[in-house]
Amino acid sequence: MKLYALLNIILCFSGTLCAQVINDAATIEFGSKNLSLDQPLLISVVLRDAETRPAVIFPEIKDLEKRSKSATSSISTVDGKKVVIQTIAQEYYAAKPGNYLIPEFTMTINGVRLRSEETMAVFSQGAVAETSTEPAGNTALEQDFGDNAQDIFLSVQTDKKGVYIREGFALRISLYIAENAPVEMEFYRFNEQLQSILKKLRPVNCWEENVGIEEIIKRRVTIRKRRYTEYNMYQARLFPITSEDIVFPSITLNMLVTDNNAAVNVDRKVVKAFMSRATRIAVKQLPDHPLRDQVAVGQYSLRENLSSKLVYPGESIRYMFKVEGMGNIAAIPAPVTQANSSFDIYPPEVSQVIKRSYQSVIGEKTFDYFVVPRKDGTFALGRYFQWVYFNSAKEKYDTLRSSRTLEVKGEDYRLANLSLSGSAGLYDNLESLDSSNESINYKKILKDATNAIVVILLITMIWVFRK
Repeated sequence: MKLYALLNIILCFSGTLCAQVINDAATIEFGSKNLSLDQPLLISVVLRDAETRPAVIFPEIKDLEKRSKSATSSISTVDGKKVVIQTIAQEYYAAKPGNYLIPEFTMTINGVRLRSEETMAVFSQGAVAETSTEPAGNTALEQDFGDNAQDIFLSVQTDKKGVYIREGFALRISLYIAENAPVEMEFYRFNEQLQSILKKLRPVNCWEENVGIEEIIKRRVTIRKRRYTEYNMYQARLFPITSEDIVFPSITLNMLVTDNNAAVNVDRKVVKAFMSRATRIAVKQLPDHPLRDQVAVGQYSLRENLSSKLVYPGESIRYMFKVEGMGNIAAIPAPVTQANSSFDIYPPEVSQVIKRSYQSVIGEKTFDYFVVPRKDGTFALGRYFQWVYFNSAKEKYDTLRSSRTLEVKGEDYRLANLSLSGSAGLYDNLESLDSSNESINYKKILKDATNAIVVILLITMIWVFRK
C-alpha cells in the first residue's frame, strides 16, 4: 500500500514540477529553411523578460560556416508593464547547393536547457556567397598586410577613417593565418589577453554597441588573391560622444607556436607575439545649428499613425511617431512638440527595437502620444510634431515632420462647460473610477498554487515514510 501511495506521490510531484518548469521564457527559432547560396540560415535564441543579454554559443553544423552574429532587443510597455525581448541570431552559410541536415541539438541559456528538433535546410543555386573580407576591411587589411606577403598578422580594423560626432563606425579585431603557412599554433591564455586588449583599445569617449563574442569565429577570406583563415575575436559598433579624435594603439597577442627546429623529432612550444598597427579615427564636429549638441546622427525615416482623422473637441486620440533607420537608436531623443492652445499633448509612451550587428545598428523608436483637441478646425500635425537630426549620408541637417491632418468638429472645448452626459474625453468620469481595484495576475496565482501543491506533496511523502 505504501509503495502505491509513494508511486502516486512521485508521479504527481513530477507532473507538478514539469508544469512549473515548462514556459516560453526562452525558445530556439529558425528563419527560412529554403535559401539561396547568398542567404544565411538563421538560428535564433529568443528570451522574454530578460533585461540582460546572456552569453550564447551556437552549435557547429557540419558543412555550414558560421558568420556574423546579431543581437536584437525590444523594449515596450504593455498595460503599464515593461516588456523586454532579447533575440540573439547566428548566421550559417553553405558553400554549395544541397540539402543540409541540421541535427537535434541542445543549448543551455541562463540555466535553462533548450532543445531543437532535427530539421532540414535547402540551399539552391543563386548569387555566390561572399567569402572575401567583410565590408569593413580590404583597405585596412592591406595596410596591415604590408608590402610583402605575410603568413600571419594581427589586425585592428575600422570601416571608416573619419566620422561625425555621434556617427557610428565598426571595430573588429582578428588574427589572420595563411592557409599554406608552415606553422602550427594555438591560442595562449586567450580570455585573459582579450580582456587586457579591450581595456587598452576601448575609447572612453564612445558609446559601444556590441553583439558579444563568446567564441572565436573562424572563416576563410581572400586577401590579395591569397587564402587566409580569419580568427575573429571581437567586433562592435562605436559612436563617439565627443569631438576628440579616437586613437587605437598597437596591441599585442601572444600565441603558442610549435618550434620543431630545436632538435630532430622534438617539438617545443614557444610563446610568440604578434602586433597590430595603430590606427586613428578623425571625429568631426557637426555644422552650426541651434540643436547641434542634441540631435541624433544617422539615416532615419518617419512612420506615423493616427487613430482617427475626425474627432470632436475633448475626445482623445492616439498619435504614433516612429523614427526608424540606422544610428544610435537607444540615444534618439523625443520629437519636439510645440506648445499651443489647440491641443493638450501628453508625454508619450516610448518603445524601441534595436538590432546590433558588425555591419550596422538599425532599429526603431516609437513615441505614442495621447492628444486631446481643445477647439474645432483643421490642423496639420506637422506644425506640432517635428524631429530634427543630422543626416550623415547627405552631411546636412534634416527634419522629420508629420504629414497627417486632423479635423476637429464641434464647439470650443471648455473645461468648465463640459456636459456630464457629453464627450468621452480622456479624463471624463475620472472621479468615479475606483483606483483600489487591482488587475488579477493569473500567472502568479497559478505559480503560487503550484508551489502549494508541491509543499503538500512533500509533506504527504514524509508522512507516508514515517508511517
